[in-house]
Amino acid sequence: MIQGLELIKNLAELDRELTDRVEAARRSAELRIKRAEEESRRLVAEAEAQIRRLEEDSRARLTEDRARLAEEARTRAAGEKECLHSQAEPNFDRAVEFVLSEVIP
Repeated sequence: MIQGLELIKNLAELDRELTDRVEAARRSAELRIKRAEEESRRLVAEAEAQIRRLEEDSRARLTEDRARLAEEARTRAAGEKECLHSQAEPNFDRAVEFVLSEVIP
């Protein structure tokens, strides 16, 4: 009978130890899950911040490129205007004479 009580006592002790181990494992797993969720949120926030920075950089580069292209177009147009003006200037006097001869017979 004492051996039976001793056996039951040992089984109860093993059950408590097992219950404690299971509870410790559960708490550990919950803590790991919580840390993983926090890390996941941090990584998502970091990725979103990086996306915003890339979008801002892209917009800034696009604005710079547009300004550069517009300036190049203005410079090219001014050069073409000057070229056309220099080509037309020698003929200006003849054009005036022609117009006047047509208007005043």
